[in-house]
Amino acid sequence: MSRAMLKAALCATALSAVTLAAAHGQTSAAAVASAPGAIEEVVVTAQKRTERIADVPMSITALSAEQLSRAGVTDPTQLGKVTPGFGYQQGAFGAPVFSIRGIGFYNNALAVTPAVTTYVDQVPLPYAVETRGASLDLERLEVLKGPQGTLFGMNSTGGAINYIAAKPTARLAAGADLSYGSYNDLNTSAFVSGPLAASVTGRLALQYERADGWQRSQTRPRDTLGAKDFINGRLLLDWKPTSALSFELALSGWRDRSDSQAAQYQGFFPAVPVTSRTQFVADGMLASPLAPNKARIADWDAGRQYARNDTFYDGSFRADWRLTPAMTLTSITAYSNFRGEDPGDVDGTAFTNFAVLRHASYLGVFSQELRLAGKAGPVRWMVGGNYQRDIANEYQVSINQGTNNQIGPYVFTKSSQTGDQKVETRSVFASLDYQLTGAITLEGSVRYTAQDRGFKGCISDAGLGPVGVSAATAFAFLSTNLSGSSTTIAPGGCLTLNATTFKPEMAHSSLDQDNVSWRLGAKWRLSPDAMIYANATKGYKSGSYSMVPAILASQFTPVTQESVLAYEVGAKQALLDRRVELTAAAFYYDYADKQLLGYVLTPVFGTLPELVNIPKSKVYGAELDLTARPITGLRISGGVTYVASRVERDPTSPAVPRNPFGVLTSYVGESFPNTPRWQALADAEYDFPTGMGDVNAFVGGDVSYRGPSYSGFGESPVFKLPEYALLDLRAGLRSQGGRWVAQVWGRNVTNQYYWTNVTHLTDYVSRLAGMPATYGVSLSYRY
Repeated sequence: MSRAMLKAALCATALSAVTLAAAHGQTSAAAVASAPGAIEEVVVTAQKRTERIADVPMSITALSAEQLSRAGVTDPTQLGKVTPGFGYQQGAFGAPVFSIRGIGFYNNALAVTPAVTTYVDQVPLPYAVETRGASLDLERLEVLKGPQGTLFGMNSTGGAINYIAAKPTARLAAGADLSYGSYNDLNTSAFVSGPLAASVTGRLALQYERADGWQRSQTRPRDTLGAKDFINGRLLLDWKPTSALSFELALSGWRDRSDSQAAQYQGFFPAVPVTSRTQFVADGMLASPLAPNKARIADWDAGRQYARNDTFYDGSFRADWRLTPAMTLTSITAYSNFRGEDPGDVDGTAFTNFAVLRHASYLGVFSQELRLAGKAGPVRWMVGGNYQRDIANEYQVSINQGTNNQIGPYVFTKSSQTGDQKVETRSVFASLDYQLTGAITLEGSVRYTAQDRGFKGCISDAGLGPVGVSAATAFAFLSTNLSGSSTTIAPGGCLTLNATTFKPEMAHSSLDQDNVSWRLGAKWRLSPDAMIYANATKGYKSGSYSMVPAILASQFTPVTQESVLAYEVGAKQALLDRRVELTAAAFYYDYADKQLLGYVLTPVFGTLPELVNIPKSKVYGAELDLTARPITGLRISGGVTYVASRVERDPTSPAVPRNPFGVLTSYVGESFPNTPRWQALADAEYDFPTGMGDVNAFVGGDVSYRGPSYSGFGESPVFKLPEYALLDLRAGLRSQGGRWVAQVWGRNVTNQYYWTNVTHLTDYVSRLAGMPATYGVSLSYRY
């Protein structure tokens, strides 16, 4: 057993011992002998209908708003603390990457669709960067594991995250939450809900978070980075003019002006051999100190602003019309808009090797879903259609004082990239459940999807950089020599060259594909508290274009859609008068054209990361979750996930496999990047009366473990992500009715140093560290 896994096991054991000891001290023998309350039944909408989680034949983690608050989960990046098998990784330019059971989609661009899609009340947030404010004022959260393409559409081959917002109430209700912690981190939120008029109710929720910088410059100790400045809001209006007709209007938006995270420098690894004209780069990088193994210490260029300027808003309108007691027509119309400005320094040094001056993105998405669902005797059915139109534009201006910015006699250090995509997706779907007997139900669903994707982009001139000439001058020299005729490039013009004429142009491309996803399954209800199930699912993730510094237009080659054939068997069991719940699942995924980040050798810029299609790969594993209430007041939960992934065949396009340093290799036999074999978590809390009226005290905590993996192909020790275990503790007081809660907490209390990503884009290798130990207090009140 590894040290980190042993540490996690010891923490989990100690956590249980503490809570059991507290329980033993507060509970009499008679109380232990009596049967405590059963675990509450959880209702979910994972299959776009309301049903008990114990009746859904798939692996689901469902968490209430109270459970998320107790664990300190305030945004999707923290779900690994409460969801077995969930992973989060930050991209080099700040884009969040979510994975479930090792299945995710890593790309440095912001305007790309994920493999794990997020929804709020069944309304999609198609791009991971849009999810920052999804956790506001929730009723519950559902994490669906495995391909979900038949009901939720493409881009959910890993799974789906479904947030259920707290709904307007028929009576006046209000509440507020306040949290204050390390680095002056202040997080406040409040809501008010109730009737507005006859048959009309509303709910308004607001949030504000601010914090000082938690990172400190290695070369300028007084400089800090990592400040937070985030505002979030949501308005829900429900109108029920008749018992058969209801409408819901949802408006939400957020603004994020928090700092981007600085990287930790790990060494100088030149992209191309150093020349006399680029010796200054080697001198600057070799003079930069390596970051120590301390989470707070990083470095960045002085004199620049690193605050984001991201804004997001969306609106949705839902109508439900019960045509008959057994048939309902549902329409969901939605529009979302994201605009981002995300500067960053990704090399981890005070020397300007690679700095993103501006990373602008625009995402505009319109979607419309119409479905009809009903029930007739032993049959449940649903038919529907969906239309979605995306505009996804991205623009980046960067300074690259690198070894790889020389063309002939010219060195250029400033350029920009543009990548614009327009996507139109059309689909129809149907599902059918047939109750064969009182205990056995057969289920099937199918979805046809057609998608048309258009792309245009280029690298372009951005004026003079700190050193050398403009990129327009350097590329005009390259074009003249390759084409045999004189070329002039205007300031700000495209630099990407036509692969035939070698003249600069805006590259254009398109990718039109369709697919049929399906799911077949059966569940067998052995008793009211026990079920086994088996599923076979075919799912797809759409193709995509990358933001690559393309010297030639032919480099803008998209990755085509990936497909997975997934098999899963599982069981759900409640024991001991529902004081114990067990769920278990085993799964096998057979992938074709899996989209993963590989490495290609490019003209001028050397080896760069680029998306590739892995022709054949597989994933298999198992998971076990436990929830128990062995005595009154004590709740224990935990889960463990094992995932084995393997590349079976090397990619052949856009180039043969290479490691991050450009060395020819083979990916066959390697695991997917950022896919550890083992993940585990445990949580325990004991709640007991204090003897002071209706005031209870509680003590608890959670521990999470993540096994080792690699951040990129090649299994280089430089890119290894070591295993780690994180321990959080909490204690406090609450009223027995839950009207108020006061809590003190500590997160990563052992101050474990760990990192979640390693990147090599130009001449450096750098890490992104996880948060150090933090401590604070939280207050909550409900009226």
